[in-house]
Amino acid sequence: MTAIVASARTDRNFVRRTVGALSDDSYADYVAGVVERFVGDVQTVAADASAFGRVGGASLLIWSLDVVTAIVVFAAFGVDVTLAVVAVGFFAVSVGNLAKVLPLTPGGVGLYEGAFTLIMAALTPVGVATALSIAIVDHAVKNVVTIAGGVASMAWLNVSLTKAVEESQSAGDVEVEADD
Repeated sequence: MTAIVASARTDRNFVRRTVGALSDDSYADYVAGVVERFVGDVQTVAADASAFGRVGGASLLIWSLDVVTAIVVFAAFGVDVTLAVVAVGFFAVSVGNLAKVLPLTPGGVGLYEGAFTLIMAALTPVGVATALSIAIVDHAVKNVVTIAGGVASMAWLNVSLTKAVEESQSAGDVEVEADD
């Protein structure tokens, strides 16, 4: 995160150069584009102190709800929810969510579960099978809430998903002409 904020003060493109050093195929180019958009969005928010505070506060609230959801799932599986399990659970949820940023699987399915399971099984007395089961249920609950929330928001804001997709596709087709 510090590197992203620091890079906001320069015009250099570190993402493309770093990804290009690892691979030069079309998928690497796609991944570099996704990461560049993410970095650009973070840089935009980091440049405005009030926006940074609002986004940071909202992110912390959402991340905390993510952890609380995982803790509830732990309890549902009969895991003794100790301070250590909560701390490692926070870390596992964080790493799992960050793993989903990489466009390697649709919706980050598998990446979240893998990262979550590895961390929980390695750092707590929770077994691999239980940790994987918790990760699957936790991710499924969060995806259902995300979909339901998205549908409710679209209805409340009177937004059409098909119209939004069509407009975003047509916006990408617009060409800019230079003045002579």
